[in-house]
Amino acid sequence: MRYLHILRVGWILVLALLVLGVTIMTPALASNSATQHTTQTSAQSDSSSLNAIVYLTTNSLAYTFQSRIDQQIPDAVNTAISNAVSTLPAQDRDWATEMATTLIQPSATLLNLYPQQGGLAMRLRLSLYPGDPQAITSSLLMRFSVLNSSTVQVSATPINGGPSLVNGPLATFHIPLGSLNSIYSTPGCGSSALALNLQFPVALGQTSFVAQPISSNISTTFSKNLVAGNINSFIEVPATSLFSLGNSIGTMRVGNSFTAKNVRIIVQGGAIHILSDIYWSGFNIGTADTTVAPGAAGGNLVLYVLNTNLSIFNLFTFPLNSYNQQIQQTLNSKLGSAFAGKFYVAQAGIGPDGLLPCAAGNSLVLAGNISVLG
Repeated sequence: MRYLHILRVGWILVLALLVLGVTIMTPALASNSATQHTTQTSAQSDSSSLNAIVYLTTNSLAYTFQSRIDQQIPDAVNTAISNAVSTLPAQDRDWATEMATTLIQPSATLLNLYPQQGGLAMRLRLSLYPGDPQAITSSLLMRFSVLNSSTVQVSATPINGGPSLVNGPLATFHIPLGSLNSIYSTPGCGSSALALNLQFPVALGQTSFVAQPISSNISTTFSKNLVAGNINSFIEVPATSLFSLGNSIGTMRVGNSFTAKNVRIIVQGGAIHILSDIYWSGFNIGTADTTVAPGAAGGNLVLYVLNTNLSIFNLFTFPLNSYNQQIQQTLNSKLGSAFAGKFYVAQAGIGPDGLLPCAAGNSLVLAGNISVLG
């Protein structure tokens, strides 16, 4: 029994470190970060940044934590047994190792995970074998802070009077997309648990883009069939970020006679509007108002232009739909590629949804799957 006690202590300590040191980001994508950084640096002169908030759901984080634990338990078991047995007399090590590997079937179960002010509350059960009457249950508050633009520090403190398995800094993890400004928990925000405020690069110059067909049959709200189990994250692009993007569009020719300048992107009445001053022969003759609906196609964000009206001297309004295809292609060449390869867009809309009630009413909100989660 003394040997079993030694094994229990060694195993619990290793398992605690395993559980608490688990990271959110996948190694595969993190290894691509150097390539991504090189690409962004070489294109820096031709790009700008877009502020966005990435929300990670509670279910996806809990699944990721548990999956990481399950994947690493075999190695942790071998390490714990080896360390514990090494303290025994030499003549006892072989049979103790055989007994331990036969009898010990340890597990770490994430009982629940939920956001609260200041971090994520995590409750764990650590067992040496199925039905272990001395299983340890511990409640911890996982805290997250920014070390630099690509690195997050994870710390933990015990809560609810649970055993103090660990207290203080635990690990760091790398954010392989965008540039990190802040990270915080999101209690009371539907299915969201953790939010990351990031800067994403967007193209300033015109890029090659296969334009989507103009269509008015676009859903601009989240489907009632879209439930938390189908997605692992959201991206919120505030209206202020969309407005700043308009400054990068520059001057565009409209047909053979007109020029569009001073492009502004605003959100109004649940729709995106592109406002631009229209010039003819060097004279400002009015303002074009293009109505845009967000959608998704092939996992990418697609902005569909519905119609354009030209107000001349604030007196007369005429359709200017010859402008539609051009503005649609320009918008998609900039925003459509901002999250490509990093976030699979399942659906897009304006404003909050039942799954993300904390989004601003005039934000562009994307629901889907982010590729940095396992």
